[in-house]
Amino acid sequence: METEPYEIVIAGGGLVGGALACGLARAGLRVAVIEPVPAQHTAQPSFDERHTALAPSSRYVLDAWGLWQPARGALTPIRHIHVSEQGGWGFVHLDAEQEGVEALGWLLANRHMGTILGQRLTADERITLISPARVEAVEQGSDCIRVTAATADGERRLSGRLLIAADGADSPTRRLTGLTVHRNDYGQSAVIATVPPTRHHRGWAFERFTRTGPLAMLPIAEGRCAVVWSLPPHQAEAYCDGEESAFLTGLQRAFGYRLGPLRESRQRALYPLVERYAPTPYAGRVLLLGNAAHTLHPVAGQGLNLALRDAATLAELVVTSHAGGGDPGAETLLKAYVRRRSEDLWRTRAFTNTLVRGFAPDHPLLRLARSAGLAALQRCPTVRRVLLRTGAGRVGPLPAAACRPADASREGSA
Repeated sequence: METEPYEIVIAGGGLVGGALACGLARAGLRVAVIEPVPAQHTAQPSFDERHTALAPSSRYVLDAWGLWQPARGALTPIRHIHVSEQGGWGFVHLDAEQEGVEALGWLLANRHMGTILGQRLTADERITLISPARVEAVEQGSDCIRVTAATADGERRLSGRLLIAADGADSPTRRLTGLTVHRNDYGQSAVIATVPPTRHHRGWAFERFTRTGPLAMLPIAEGRCAVVWSLPPHQAEAYCDGEESAFLTGLQRAFGYRLGPLRESRQRALYPLVERYAPTPYAGRVLLLGNAAHTLHPVAGQGLNLALRDAATLAELVVTSHAGGGDPGAETLLKAYVRRRSEDLWRTRAFTNTLVRGFAPDHPLLRLARSAGLAALQRCPTVRRVLLRTGAGRVGPLPAAACRPADASREGSA
């Protein structure tokens, strides 16, 4: 069987793997993408009905890879962020205009980004999209890696200098290579839904810490809101599978009436929440990326943004190595990648888990202390800007693609 040669092979053509393939191809590398589910298939988990909050760092990465402009018409800017706790009196209000930026972030439907990626992956002559297909075997070599992909037409053999496993939290490629992840069950499940509130959101995003878990109401197209509500698993299942009226009553009680009465919900879905972290994200010429490398609680919306900064750093190192005639799968490069990403990963995980655990205990004195802390934060612009920088992805050494270009317009700066 003939082996097809590539510089990079990517297992997984979802939001992270697909975007990275576009970035590498834009730099002139030949890339193969092995994806089990076609982008437009209703079962494609990366491109479901969820919406993703994109930080400024992600805006710059996607722009550098030619993916931002095609998405502009479907983006909903976040002009304000309001953080509060149910039963508390303190709050924090972040305002784009006060911070001198056009938007604090943007909401984009995963399915819309899937359409854009699907078009690019099939149209770019430097990308070979093999789909539907799955990685069946991996053979490590001293100077390359060989991958066997199972397709409907039989097996295909590919070779590359580096195999990137971006095939999800339960990554089959990760299992094939023997890499492990540490797991921490948050003891919560997220109910995802969309609601059309009676009042237009006007670009307001709300993060509310309820008695049962964090609740995000995020602005999306046509005045609707995307709901991400973290709950104990039994309660989440009841709200997801039960009557719409019961879900809306519980949601209204937890969120309040800032957007008026909630009379309808759409597309409810359930996602168990588990933190995963690979202490060593590579073995030989295989590197974990995206959810295959780490997953986070959805509070503050850091997961995809962190993964895109990972991808941008990797692309920067690989492109530089390739241009100099180096080996993009060499252990020295992969060690450099891990070293450059360690601070951002550590800080983002700590930030996310601090929010989850800090607001979890339901005790009157602790609620009082948290309210006082939020009120103090609201009155301290310096600390508030640190919080904003963390949420915007400006933590630790960043890849050039994740930084605002010197000639960029005011739009999206942060």
